[in-house]
Amino acid sequence: MNLRLRFVLLHTLLVSVILVTSFCLTYLIYASSREEDFDKRLWLQAVTSYKSFDTTYTPSAAEADLLSNSSIGALANPIVVITNANGKVVYRKPAITDVQLNAALLLNIKEKRQYLFRSGFYMGFGLFIQDRTHYVIVWASDKYSLARMAKLRLIMLLAGAGTITVAALFSFFYVMRTTKPLVQLSLQMRKISENNLRERFYIGKGNIKKNELMQISANFNGMLERLEKAFEMQKSFTHHASHELRTPLASMLAQTELALRKNLTLEEAKDVLLSLKEDQQELIELTNSLLLLSQYEKISYSSDWPMVRIDELLYDTISMVKRMFPNISISLEFLQLPENEISLSINGNYTLLRSAFRNLIKNAFQYSEDKNVSIIIKADTTSIDIYFDNRGKTLNLKDKDRLFIPFFRGENAIRKRGFGLGLSIVKRIVQLHQGTITYEVVNEKTNRFTVSFTKT
Repeated sequence: MNLRLRFVLLHTLLVSVILVTSFCLTYLIYASSREEDFDKRLWLQAVTSYKSFDTTYTPSAAEADLLSNSSIGALANPIVVITNANGKVVYRKPAITDVQLNAALLLNIKEKRQYLFRSGFYMGFGLFIQDRTHYVIVWASDKYSLARMAKLRLIMLLAGAGTITVAALFSFFYVMRTTKPLVQLSLQMRKISENNLRERFYIGKGNIKKNELMQISANFNGMLERLEKAFEMQKSFTHHASHELRTPLASMLAQTELALRKNLTLEEAKDVLLSLKEDQQELIELTNSLLLLSQYEKISYSSDWPMVRIDELLYDTISMVKRMFPNISISLEFLQLPENEISLSINGNYTLLRSAFRNLIKNAFQYSEDKNVSIIIKADTTSIDIYFDNRGKTLNLKDKDRLFIPFFRGENAIRKRGFGLGLSIVKRIVQLHQGTITYEVVNEKTNRFTVSFTKT
């Protein structure tokens, strides 16, 4: 049983319970009122019959008030019998009746003064007139009220069945209409796979803030966009990784095959081995970069990371880079002097941050025309910004948008060695530290990478 049918059954059951409960209470109240009214009419018939029999009888004040109540109706075809103290009938109306008197009935009437009882089809009422020692017994059938009760039951049964049927149909059509967009949404979901992530859900028209289904569709579309980008990046990453790995391997295989077909001299063999060594080193660097990128994807930020002084970290990184590139020129300055050393500190992983800064400095050096790299620190109590500037060919708008995609290399990198993974690794490390990295062109010949950390 699907959810929609369960909802219809639940709503119909709820309406049925409320309706049946209301009908039962109404019927019970009406039945109780009918019995009370019929008991009063039996009593009234007994008193008026005795007054007719004994004109000297004077009812009590309470009885007189009830006798004056015109709202109490008369009985239909009552049987009235009046007996003396010995049980002898002294009055009977109608003259011929099929009712029977017995000593037990008279005894109950005498003990209780007013006694209600049932005798077959009839309801009976006995009244003991103590000062006259007379018994007044009245039998009657409330056939008209009982007929109305039977008619009321039939009306309630038909009305209840009709109402429940209408409620069930209304619930069914309402649920079907209300959930129709959800069913369509489900059908669209079934059609979407990794091969057609470009599909989007129809949002519809109206105020999206007041329509939950439109919000669901919009959120799914946003999720599909993110998934599409992730799949595209994954495909691109796999494609470029396989291509980059194949290039040095193909080069090594070609050189090996060429060497095997020739009788090489010692010097020629050394040249081949040196070339193979370069290709192997390139392959190792590429593999290490891919492993680093994969590892950083699994690491998450931790507030338990120790405090790291950014300026000290940069000085340490600069010393390391200078050993790698002796001809590099690096300047480090503060845009404004911080008030205390806490302004220069963030919670972070020292090794990861050093790797990111090393890549940025190395990147600035490789694409610099004058081999100069300028680093500027701007720190206050809320954030730290580090600018990495170099003079060289700037990127166009198209390259800027794709700069941090793995294996992407801009027009200015055509004649440079590399794999296009460095900036992807830097971005991931910065994001791990809840920071951001951006690229901008300061002027016609100056590139700037800005790393920003917000303090919490």
